[in-house]
Amino acid sequence: MVRALITVKTATPTAISMKLLKFIPTRTILFLSLVFLLWSNLTVNVSDSATPVGLYRVDQIDKVSRGDLVYLRMPIKAVSALPGDRVTFTPQGVYRNGELIPNSAPEPGIPRRFPYGNYTVPPEMFLGMGTRNPDSWDSRYVGFLPLNIIAGKVTPLWTR
Repeated sequence: MVRALITVKTATPTAISMKLLKFIPTRTILFLSLVFLLWSNLTVNVSDSATPVGLYRVDQIDKVSRGDLVYLRMPIKAVSALPGDRVTFTPQGVYRNGELIPNSAPEPGIPRRFPYGNYTVPPEMFLGMGTRNPDSWDSRYVGFLPLNIIAGKVTPLWTR
């Protein structure tokens, strides 16, 4: 008795997905990705001046704490001081309750609308700053921000 050996060539999942991607226009993929981000509680940060470039999850928040990354109705900033904290703005950096906040020195040459000096964070306000670059447009240059611009707390899912 002769047995015939039949081989069936199966495509790998990667090969199948690559073939499918050739038929789907790039614009469609980008549009669907944008719709997914808008319907989910994810955000993409593309500016590395405030926080690393990456994908972040945004959660609703009842109470903010120092060090929280928060999603504002503007770029992501870190909460560096809360109402009642003593803050001192100097050319060397920002001090909170007598301690220098790391990486808080303002970039020389960037116009400041908020003068150097000693302040107490007012009620319903906070000090919001980028965590990476001194040229992040934040409280170092404009002063305290209202707490009601916080849309949620941010958790990094992937950063560069």
